[in-house]
Amino acid sequence: MLQQRIVVVKGYLPATQFGGRKTRVLSLNPGWLRVLGVSVEQGEVCWALADFASNVVSCEKRTVDVNQKNLVQLLRQIFESAGQFDAAAIAMPGLIDSTANTVVISQALELKNFVLDGLIEKPFLLINDANAAAANYLSRAKNLVYFLLSIPYELSKPVGLGAGLIIGRKIYEGSNHSAGELGEGVPLTRKNVSLEDLEKDPAVLFEDEETLDQFVENTAFKIATAINLVDPELFALGGDFKLLPETILRRIVRRVEEQVTVRKVKTLNWQIDENGSRTVATGAVRAFYERFFSDLNFARHVIDRKGAGL
Repeated sequence: MLQQRIVVVKGYLPATQFGGRKTRVLSLNPGWLRVLGVSVEQGEVCWALADFASNVVSCEKRTVDVNQKNLVQLLRQIFESAGQFDAAAIAMPGLIDSTANTVVISQALELKNFVLDGLIEKPFLLINDANAAAANYLSRAKNLVYFLLSIPYELSKPVGLGAGLIIGRKIYEGSNHSAGELGEGVPLTRKNVSLEDLEKDPAVLFEDEETLDQFVENTAFKIATAINLVDPELFALGGDFKLLPETILRRIVRRVEEQVTVRKVKTLNWQIDENGSRTVATGAVRAFYERFFSDLNFARHVIDRKGAGL
């Protein structure tokens, strides 16, 4: 790793009273690899460029109606505008086989057996979006559930809700890559409202109270069920949850608390993630590095491709 400049000598510790060589202090070389983390959701894309120490260099977001027809074109535009990078980590909703870089099925993006190989020559990792977001919390809790809400560009379409699972400080994908998939929810409203309208004025949701009530009940039930099954130390509400009015968030959390069994013996630990899709994009980078340091074949692939200048 020293020869590859993956790690560098940061300094030396003084020799002991018994003599001998000074102890070298090694550190990751932040400039060795630049990874582009990309978050793809139904209503927006976000991309973050980070160094080998996961420090974010730049981050951009774009509100857009993402679908199977424009997905590849959007990704290519992001790759072209991101600047210089050595590898990529792409996070999407759905059942993702991260070992084969394949979207097994994504109802949100209308994809089935979609393979990204050939889209980019650089090494890359494809990962479920909720798992990517959860990767940001690997050092915060041993067991965690990260609930990721994805609101479609047209709010009359069903929302997506996924759960990234951290069990024993490791991302848990399940035996069929479907762990944490909670399926489509119900729409936020039946009215003709766009995601941009919601971002400008969240009060548009209250124009259809009946549908909004259904959304609250459906979402709270799914969250409570997952919490009852996993019994996490912490759960987070992220993604597009931050776009919802505070009164709606309070209603969801209250209904969750009423349905979670463990609340009878302890206080639930939860938090709102205000960073939205940025968390998914930066989490994808952290998931890439997690794979790099835990999978020797993957690490060799990245090193070989970087050495080839790809």
